[in-house]
Amino acid sequence: MSLVLLLGVLSGGGRALAATQDTPDASSGSAKQARADKAPVPLPEPRWKGLPGWLGFATVKSGAKHQQYWTPEHPDARAVLFSDFWKAVPTGTKVTLLSTAGVREGTYLGTSDVHYGCEENTATLAGFGAAEPLPEGPVWILPPGSAEGATSLPVKEVPANTLGVALPRGKTAASKDVRAFEAGGLSFLLTKTGKLRGQLTVYLQGRRVAAKALAKGDMAGSEKTPLNLYDDKMEVDVPRPLAAYQLGQTGPVVVVLGFRSYEGHHFMLAVRRGDKAELILEDDEALYFCAF
Repeated sequence: MSLVLLLGVLSGGGRALAATQDTPDASSGSAKQARADKAPVPLPEPRWKGLPGWLGFATVKSGAKHQQYWTPEHPDARAVLFSDFWKAVPTGTKVTLLSTAGVREGTYLGTSDVHYGCEENTATLAGFGAAEPLPEGPVWILPPGSAEGATSLPVKEVPANTLGVALPRGKTAASKDVRAFEAGGLSFLLTKTGKLRGQLTVYLQGRRVAAKALAKGDMAGSEKTPLNLYDDKMEVDVPRPLAAYQLGQTGPVVVVLGFRSYEGHHFMLAVRRGDKAELILEDDEALYFCAF
């Protein structure tokens, strides 16, 4: 379709000037492309049903020192998802990165296989750029436009006798058989129940809402020294809170707990919605690193 503009004086022998300007037809390919460019980019389904976004992890540069052995390395990305579901998403797509340093804008850089773990192991990582490096640890990745009300919440280790709950019989706050944390409005009590056994109990306002049994030494050939609740580097199956996030103005609070296994590191969630809370046990995020 053409829009014709007639300029000039048509009387007294005056000359008429004509100019044409092409405008896209609503049904033309260019108009459809323009609409597609403005349409929201379809993103993969959230990692957990009922929770917006995805659990990712901050990175360090390839060959740099790690605070955590499981921190992924990446040449370009500030945060990554262990996922191949982002391959169809256009690079340059904006996201919100929520780390312990707060909210940052992120940009999807693409998906690639990157060395992770021992020997020649690799992992498929979706990478996200940001203006500044992020602190090592869990990063919650939210869709674009989700920054309002999203915030990082403190994680604190506290004396076990400040939780307002009864300690197991024979245990005292000074004992190495108990350890306690507070995060996201929840309380977490680790208790050693036997030489190789323990328990994680989650409380909301002094009320028990969830528990998980802990165990080590079940893998053939694994060492069987007594379970140590305070060994954050080498002990297996002892979850502790690493980060807590409010996912939006009215969104839920998620607490990310991490624990080592014999083949890598696992991350599970405690979720609080108002006066209700749960510990998601069936579907943790497992990063295979190496068979120890």
